[in-house]
Amino acid sequence: MNKKISLGMAVSIAAIVAAFAVVITYTAAIRVFDSRMSSVTERQNMYQVLSEIDMKVRQNYYGEISENYLQKKLSQGYVLGLDDPYCGYLSADEYQLALSESLGYTFGLGMDVDRSTEGYILVNVVYKGSPADKAGIKAGDQIVTVEGKDVLTVGYDKAISLIADASPKVSVVLSRSGKKSAYELTRSKFETNSISFRETGEHIGVIKIYEFNAKTPEQFNSALNKLRNKTITGLIIDLRDNDGNNYEYACEILDTLLPAGKLMSVTDKDGNSSIRYTSDTKFIDLPMEVLINEGTDGAAELFAAVMTNYGYAESFGTSTAGHDTVQELFQLSNGCAVRITTGRWSDDVSEMMSEGKVVPQFEVGLTSYQKTNRYLLSDESDPQLQTALDRLYSTIAAIKEAQEEEEDEVSESDTTTTTSATTKATETTKKTTAKTTAKSKKKSG
Repeated sequence: MNKKISLGMAVSIAAIVAAFAVVITYTAAIRVFDSRMSSVTERQNMYQVLSEIDMKVRQNYYGEISENYLQKKLSQGYVLGLDDPYCGYLSADEYQLALSESLGYTFGLGMDVDRSTEGYILVNVVYKGSPADKAGIKAGDQIVTVEGKDVLTVGYDKAISLIADASPKVSVVLSRSGKKSAYELTRSKFETNSISFRETGEHIGVIKIYEFNAKTPEQFNSALNKLRNKTITGLIIDLRDNDGNNYEYACEILDTLLPAGKLMSVTDKDGNSSIRYTSDTKFIDLPMEVLINEGTDGAAELFAAVMTNYGYAESFGTSTAGHDTVQELFQLSNGCAVRITTGRWSDDVSEMMSEGKVVPQFEVGLTSYQKTNRYLLSDESDPQLQTALDRLYSTIAAIKEAQEEEEDEVSESDTTTTTSATTKATETTKKTTAKTTAKSKKKSG
């Protein structure tokens, strides 16, 4: 039996509900107001302390004050106070250089270096078209003297500082195969070549990506086309020591390689998540693997995670840097800029991530010597590359077997409708992943 509620009772209930809603809204508003007022008060206290410091210094400081230098250091100090290693304050010149680098150009000598086993400066990479390349410097050379000072005498860190401080020209002495030669290098602007490629093993292409900038997608596509013209049967993408840079250009290459789907989502400071980049339906039908290590950073980590998430590649090497945040540059009125973390990226591969790092499916480490001389290793002496090659050969063999089975089925059924051999091969290889992983780990020691 239905019970009727009187008009007076209905009005009373509505009033109670409305009052309850007002109380909740008011309470929430008060909390937001208190939070904002607390933030305003804290900022006022901060400005007051800075003002007091400024007053005391100007009243009592014995030396001279450089207003420009003081402003620069105050700005740097503010950003340092965020305690975020990826944030930073850039001078006007540094800001312009950052913009130039994102477009595929840089200013400098064109070398990546590290400490050699002897304590000298080891040249790992020489970029094509750079001052170092034009001077004839090669990977494997050791810088033994900088600005007339012996590297072992002043120490590695001091020697690096001497190179950085000498501008635009720097004098060095290099040792190559025991022979020493003197060079005078002049810093200049040059186009960054962020891609190198080659064919190795049995028709396997290897593309090394050093960073992601505006020119990287075009350079990658050119390298990929040249390798495919050589009829490669598999591809290894080397992301080791890739310092990331721009997520947009990493996703542009992912769009070339992968079918339709989400590539990158970003969650902002308010917890709002949005899809930043997606891929279309076109893709590369080729067995692939990726190499990663602790130097694989930012956009390179996203690249590796997405490739494995789509099931188009497996990862080999060691866990990555753990840079899963997104930074943006904001120009200031004085021509300088600040780099600020604005969000955290995601590709929904939680099983591949640990504390922001991409964990390889095949853990393959390097010895101390191999790490120091990683750019000088031959393909045969690179355990990470060799493990990826072995796995790729197994995948290619599985594809070939699936194709043969499919041809037999077509012949028996006399039909023209076929199933993707690559998909069958992927399913076959996934069934043996655990067994192959254990074998690969045992091989890598």
